[in-house]
Amino acid sequence: MQANVYDIHQPDGLTHAALTHGLATIVVIATFGPISGGHFNPVVSWAAVLIRKLHPLLLPFYMFSQFFGGFCACLLSACLQKNRDFIVWENVGSVRYSIMNDSIESGYNRVHNTTWKKTILLTTQLAATSSGATTLGAENVWWEGLMSETITTYFFVTIILMNAMDTLPTAASPVIIGMMVVCDIFATASITGTAMNPVRALSPNVVAEIVLSSASIPHNFWTYHYIYWAGPYLGSTIAVIGYKLLLSRNDRFIA
Repeated sequence: MQANVYDIHQPDGLTHAALTHGLATIVVIATFGPISGGHFNPVVSWAAVLIRKLHPLLLPFYMFSQFFGGFCACLLSACLQKNRDFIVWENVGSVRYSIMNDSIESGYNRVHNTTWKKTILLTTQLAATSSGATTLGAENVWWEGLMSETITTYFFVTIILMNAMDTLPTAASPVIIGMMVVCDIFATASITGTAMNPVRALSPNVVAEIVLSSASIPHNFWTYHYIYWAGPYLGSTIAVIGYKLLLSRNDRFIA
């Protein structure tokens, strides 16, 4: 819902994204953590299996529940947002119909060192945000996105290992984990959207294919989707290695 309402490339949108995801993480972990561990993320479940806090036979059930929940949530969000209007800026040169001169605004693009002319277009909110999908930034290349997802997931999973799995979770554990989410989103949302979670990346893409027309889906929609799998799983695995080598309270390899 948050991704379908605010543009993370704007300062207020970035703040909204970071706080919404961080606060939601605090609430759901505090509520459901005592029942299931409050993973909500296959790479967290993967880390729990690697450190023997979750039986390997339970991993497929956790992953199915996470992906099914993510899909249902994105589908519900799409139903609520599909018919809402959304105002976007579009380059005049890409508009295929006549535009009134008083609707065009000129300016200077510091990134490309060029002048631009744009006009306001009206579209559906869901189409303007690609169903809330996380995509690689236009100014970034694949390895930057892969590094971003790997590094942010590494810190995210390390915090979970140290605060929720290394010892008994305390009342502060959900807050600490949620604040790590906030920090990660502030750091890299403009690069990848900071998924840190294959469910977060896959679910809106699948729903977009269902509810949006092909013209509304960006041409590179699936091109860099692999970074949202490779990065989080790599970051989670590295976090487990570091945890077992140096950080584990009871059975680390290097005393």
